[in-house]
Amino acid sequence: MPKVGNYVQRDYHSRFSSKRKSKWNSYNNSWSQRRSNSIQKGKALRSQLTNTVTNVTVTAGQQQTAMFLQNRYTPQSTYASPTAVASRVNVLV
Repeated sequence: MPKVGNYVQRDYHSRFSSKRKSKWNSYNNSWSQRRSNSIQKGKALRSQLTNTVTNVTVTAGQQQTAMFLQNRYTPQSTYASPTAVASRVNVLV
């Protein structure tokens, strides 16, 4: 039979029990440590995600700028500008 008291203090097998008494203080301390560890892991994951999204956004912007500058100075076949190219395309709607 369990001892009178809370679950932490119960001793189901007195033959194999440790000599150390379990206290609520140690239980609460261990759970507070686990909570703080999980909070730190969550913060690390959020910052990593933010950094990844920022890097992807910056890289995409740089690639768009590079494509714009590259296409700006290369001629569009025999026409002078993209507007001139677009004006020669027949689109039937």
